[in-house]
Amino acid sequence: MTTGLEKTPQYQNTIERLEAIKRTSTLGQEYWMARDIHTILGYLTWDKFLPVIERAASSLEANGIEAPHHIAKTSKMMGLGNSAQREGLDFFLSRPACRLIAMNGDPSKPEIAAAQAYFVVQTHRMEEVDALTADERRLELRERVSTAFRAVSGVAKDAGVRNDRQALFHDARWQGLYGMSAKEVKTKKGLKPNDNLFDLAGPLELSANEFQMNMAADVIKKEGVHGEYNAISKNKKIAQDVRGLMQKSGVTTPEKLPLEEPIKNVKKRLEKQKKLSKP
Repeated sequence: MTTGLEKTPQYQNTIERLEAIKRTSTLGQEYWMARDIHTILGYLTWDKFLPVIERAASSLEANGIEAPHHIAKTSKMMGLGNSAQREGLDFFLSRPACRLIAMNGDPSKPEIAAAQAYFVVQTHRMEEVDALTADERRLELRERVSTAFRAVSGVAKDAGVRNDRQALFHDARWQGLYGMSAKEVKTKKGLKPNDNLFDLAGPLELSANEFQMNMAADVIKKEGVHGEYNAISKNKKIAQDVRGLMQKSGVTTPEKLPLEEPIKNVKKRLEKQKKLSKP
């Protein structure tokens, strides 16, 4: 929906100035400095802008968000004329903080109206990027689990695990990592016998399984483990060690982790995004 504001010189000027003073941290996070932004938003004096920052901070706290994470105090040397300087208050402002400042600003100011539109669009854009990144990470992890599964299956075969005993070898991982058999895990999570849990597992669960499989493949190979019984026992022991590490670190164990959106839906969404992004 448009209001006609987007076509005005005031709107374009405000957007261009906000974009020009945007800074980026070493972690790639966007932020603005309060002393840079207040005149662009139509507040010619700093004292009149401070209450707007305070209202934004109160909004964050009211929503259970620690304000200092988004509105951080700092200082800036201010020129007084005749080469004299004094230290003045300033703030690091995150994108969400700037959006709240715009929403708490004087709506009669055309600069505030333009800033509201700007930060709403900015926030929506970054939310889309964050969602895409999460999808890509989960799909990558799912593929890595498949690779690790094939690798540890090959090592198990070399160790003497027959093809018809591979299921027992892999069930040892479930027993050690989840504290129950694969069948019991599926029942607990409400899955059907033929469902592939990895297609519905989240990043933490996928990472735990990939880590265990890669570790088992490496240990069984390096230690020269031979024989079905020995390979299956070693696989379970390594899985138990990984579970113990998770428990010691306070991480939620795999059997308690919730299911997530089917991976096939994630693939479709990423494929659609790639098509839309093509020129």
